Formats: sequence, structure tokens, C-alpha cells
Amino acid sequence: MEEKAVFEWKAMDRPHKVWSKDFYSTVIVLAFLVSVIMFFIEGVLPVLVVWAVVFAMWQMNKVVPGEEEYAITTWGIRTKERTFRWEEMNTFWFEDKWGSRLLRVLTTRVPWQLILVIDPSTEETIKKLMVENVVYEVPKVTWMDKLVKWFGEKLPLE
Repeated sequence: MEEKAVFEWKAMDRPHKVWSKDFYSTVIVLAFLVSVIMFFIEGVLPVLVVWAVVFAMWQMNKVVPGEEEYAITTWGIRTKERTFRWEEMNTFWFEDKWGSRLLRVLTTRVPWQLILVIDPSTEETIKKLMVENVVYEVPKVTWMDKLVKWFGEKLPLE
């Protein structure tokens, strides 16, 4: 059977939020404190890891995401890189992050999770096409999710 596009859309290739200078000031102070502690416990390598994460956060914010073409085909979901076949997908759900609507799909191989930005007006169409081949299941909120949300509310970085 030949691959045919059933539904196509264009969107950013990742969710994006512009962080303020206050956020980066807080992150740098926290990274410095953690670096000092980690240096005395383990040495230089954990300090390098902490600063590599800070640099990655800064770089991801400075590089504006490009526009990507996505398609739901008869074989699965196609991105510019490759086609993820229906057999490789376990479950999917939708969620909001930083003002973007996301389609999240759990897969059976690397990458373990496929995250696609969608237009909220196309959500029902995508759900209708996906549910024919993949289980729609919103994951349950765990104690760890609640803990992270609580810390985010009590200790805002901005």
C-alpha cells in the first residue's frame, strides 16, 4: 500500500516561551549555588553539567523555532525527518504548554515521545484520525506531577 497524506498542517517545530532577564538572573544564581555545593561533594564534572544545562536553556530560548510541515498519512505521522508508523505508537493525548497546543504520542522506540505543536482548531480532526489507529489516553496526574507544580507555584523563577 502506498503512503498517502490524509491530513497536513504547518506549525512550529517546538513550543517556545521567551523568558525574562529576571528568570535568567535567578537561574544563574541557583546554578552558581548548586555548582559550589556540587564542587565540594563531587568535583568539577557535576559543575560542568550544571552549566551545560544552563547554556542549553539559554540557547533554546535564543533560537526561535522554525516552521515544520506535519502530515497524518495512511502509514502514520510524517515529519520532515521521518515517518512514525502506527505500529510504533502506544497512546496519544493533547495538552497545553507555554500557550501552544501539543499533540503528544508515546512510541515504542527512540524518541520515546513524539511532541508536535498543533493549531487548536485542528485538534478534533487530528483526534478523529489518530483514534482509528492509536489509543487516546490522557495520563493520570502522579504525586511527582503535583510536587513539581507545587514547587513551581511556591518558588517561581520569574
